[in-house]
Amino acid sequence: MKQLIRVIFCLALAAGLSFGKDFMGIPIEEAPASEVRPLPLVVLGGGGFLRYYLNSVDGGVRASTDFRVHKHHSLGLFGLIHLGDDFMEAGLDYRFYFSGRLMETGHDDFLRFGFSGIYIEKEDESYFPPVISFGYGRDILFFKNADLLGRIQLSGSYIIGEPVSKKKDNHLIDQEAHFLISLDLSLLFF
Repeated sequence: MKQLIRVIFCLALAAGLSFGKDFMGIPIEEAPASEVRPLPLVVLGGGGFLRYYLNSVDGGVRASTDFRVHKHHSLGLFGLIHLGDDFMEAGLDYRFYFSGRLMETGHDDFLRFGFSGIYIEKEDESYFPPVISFGYGRDILFFKNADLLGRIQLSGSYIIGEPVSKKKDNHLIDQEAHFLISLDLSLLFF
C-alpha cells in the first residue's frame, strides 16, 4: 500500500510540474512557437534614385506608399523630384510579388508596372506628358522584429508625348529623350 501511495504521489507531482512554467527558479522549456508575422498592409517611406538618360546620370529623391491588396499584389503612390533638372514625376504603381513570403524568407522579388505624369519646364513652357514604366525589384527585410524594410528596383520608363531635354555645352540644340532608366533605393516603414 505504501508503494502505491508513493507511485500516485510521484505521478501527481509530475503532472503538477508539467503545467507549471517555473519551478523554484528553474524554467521548464517549451518548444518554441513558429509564429510568423503577417505581411504589412501599408508601407510608407522614401529614398533616392539615379536615372540614366541622354548619356548622363542624374539623381533625386523619392517618396512612396504601398497598400498590400493580397500577398501577391500591391498598389501604390509615388513621387520623384529630380535634383539636377527641372522636372518632377508622380504616379501609381502596381507590384506583383512572386512568392508573397517576405516575413518568412526575409526577401520578396516583384515586377513593377507604373503609370505616371511628369512635369517638365522647357523654354518657359510647362508640359505634363504621361509616362509608362516597367521594372523589377526586391523587398528586403533587414531585421525580423523591426518594422523596416529596404527596396531596390531597376525600371525603364517611356515618356509619351513631349520628351525631356538637356542642353549640351558643345551642341547648339537641345538633346531629347523619351526613354529613361532608373535605379531606386528606398527605406520603407510599416
